[in-house]
Amino acid sequence: MAYTSEDMRLMGGVPGQQLFIYRSEDDAATVAGPGYFDQAAEDYNLETGDIVIACTGANHAAAIDLMVAANTDGAVTVITA
Repeated sequence: MAYTSEDMRLMGGVPGQQLFIYRSEDDAATVAGPGYFDQAAEDYNLETGDIVIACTGANHAAAIDLMVAANTDGAVTVITA
């Protein structure tokens, strides 16, 4: 599957210090993959330093990951904590 903007919620903050919750049926490795959140840079102004709490897998309950975004000219990667 792929990133879906409807599954991402901004909890608060300003670019570079934002906190998001993202829920997906995709597994944790897919969500943490390079480019998965590229569209979020446009949809939510996802910037370097923003934090994403990802609830992933079956029923959005197989895993929870804390991720920090790195945005280089719209190419987003995440580092899991």
